[in-house]
Amino acid sequence: MHPTPVPGLVSVVMLVRNRLEYTRRALASLARASGDFEVVVVDNGSRDGTAEHLAAVDLGHPLTVLRHEDDRGGSERRNTGAAAARGEYLFFLDNDVLVDDPRVVEVLAAELAADPGLGAVSPLLLYPGEVELVQCAGGGSTVDGRIGAVGRGRPPGPEHREHREQTWAPTAALMVRHSSFRRVGGFDEAFDPVSLCEDVDLCCRLRAGGERLRYVGSVAVRHFEGTTFNHVGHDKLPIWKRHTRVIRSRWAGLFARGPAHPPAALEWVPVRKDYSDLDRPRVAVLDDAAEAPADLSFFASDRVLATPEPADVRVLVVGTAAAVPDLGAVPGVRVVGVADSDLRSLLPTARAHGAPWALRDGARLVEEVPAEGVVVCGPDTAAVVTALRRGLHVLLAKQAVDDLASLVGAARAAPGRCSVDLPWAHHPELIAAGKAVTEGGAGVPRGFEVRLVRPEVPGADVVAELGPDALDAVERVLGVPVTGVRAVEATPDLVRAEAVAGEVTGTVEIGWGEPRFRIAVAGTGDDLVVDLVAPSVSGACADFVGALRGGPAPLTELTAVGGLLGVVSAWRSETGRARG
Repeated sequence: MHPTPVPGLVSVVMLVRNRLEYTRRALASLARASGDFEVVVVDNGSRDGTAEHLAAVDLGHPLTVLRHEDDRGGSERRNTGAAAARGEYLFFLDNDVLVDDPRVVEVLAAELAADPGLGAVSPLLLYPGEVELVQCAGGGSTVDGRIGAVGRGRPPGPEHREHREQTWAPTAALMVRHSSFRRVGGFDEAFDPVSLCEDVDLCCRLRAGGERLRYVGSVAVRHFEGTTFNHVGHDKLPIWKRHTRVIRSRWAGLFARGPAHPPAALEWVPVRKDYSDLDRPRVAVLDDAAEAPADLSFFASDRVLATPEPADVRVLVVGTAAAVPDLGAVPGVRVVGVADSDLRSLLPTARAHGAPWALRDGARLVEEVPAEGVVVCGPDTAAVVTALRRGLHVLLAKQAVDDLASLVGAARAAPGRCSVDLPWAHHPELIAAGKAVTEGGAGVPRGFEVRLVRPEVPGADVVAELGPDALDAVERVLGVPVTGVRAVEATPDLVRAEAVAGEVTGTVEIGWGEPRFRIAVAGTGDDLVVDLVAPSVSGACADFVGALRGGPAPLTELTAVGGLLGVVSAWRSETGRARG
């Protein structure tokens, strides 16, 4: 339940996580500001004495502290702070900002009060230090959706002190009309856990609703850029690039309408910062931008500050009518969007995962929602190709492999990776059996038998569902590809076939019933027999998540198992003819 906004009141919403030395200075500067305001501090799991300081501090204004034990993304926690705020206006202020001009709160609120068509306003952001440098004189964009900070790295001049319309503003210091914030649904939490571009998206949603944004250069704050971090241990630069692609996809029409800036006005100027003495910070523009490291400024990696938890990853799910891999069993995975043309499947799946996005078009979901990976559970070649083109990693359910040639071609040409959910491929006993055969434990293989029985999957074809796992097991044990399968017996519930792997011929039986997976290899030595018990978590799923965190290529990459899937497709066609 949201409190009823108090007319004229400003709610300063500040997100903090450790870095007490910054928070102390930010609050002290805010205490000197004029105007009618309250302060809502959201403590995102601080462990450095921040909680004790907040309990004792006296700002001379009402203070509410929302304490959380865990560290979550900035969008979610700023939304939490906004939900507790009582003000007619929300002033999002980072804890590394100094409010040197005591008029800031009053002036920004007065702008909103005087013009009902405004949705948000922001002040001039300066770097701290003896030499004044502009950090952001309003958020600008080009007609093709390239975003940037106006005036970055330049001495402040008359053009930076004016009032004008802008396309977006940074959350370091952003005042939003409370009613407008609620109307558009607040910050999009799909941009978490590393909140980059969530401010641009919020501003675009305000503008899409008919409201304007104004830059108010007559008041300024100083911002220690690049000090915010969280536990998730991500590299910010690739996430920034991923999020800017999403922003361009979502808001291309809005950017084209302007107000627009020439690209030169939004040039990223590298600024070297020395915050070793917060009372005497030093900043300087680098003379040679070409020599600046790629991750200079707030793009610096969080990894050096991260705690031991695994890096959080965001995943989209396309085709929810089919079985969704158990992503919830893998720590640090968050489903941020789902897509399915069938609303009866789409909405329950979105609710079950707590996903903020639910769309009927898979390719559009991949284009417009930020994520590191995509799980495709049903046939949707367009969504897979879009994801791979955008550099995302894709986990394909077996049922999702429809146009195999197109998928393999896209996987080979695109920067993203694509793997197939073959849950048995990583089974330790299967790996041990393959090692035993390689080392001659069964002598020279002369034949094999595979029997895979699983509980029936309603509506599924037995060959499409079980065939890839059975043949993949043969390949991993014998160490050679399966080159052909010939159906011997085929009913809707049971399929028997003869398969050829290298120079060895064997039998494969798959069907519905009581679970069993048995593999036997007959050779010139002792027979090798393995009975497998289903893994609690799909190895392919864990492999996929590992790849999202920068790990090695998945064991079941599509380019590696494409030949196997081609054999399964031919086997399925032959089985259909045999049944007919």
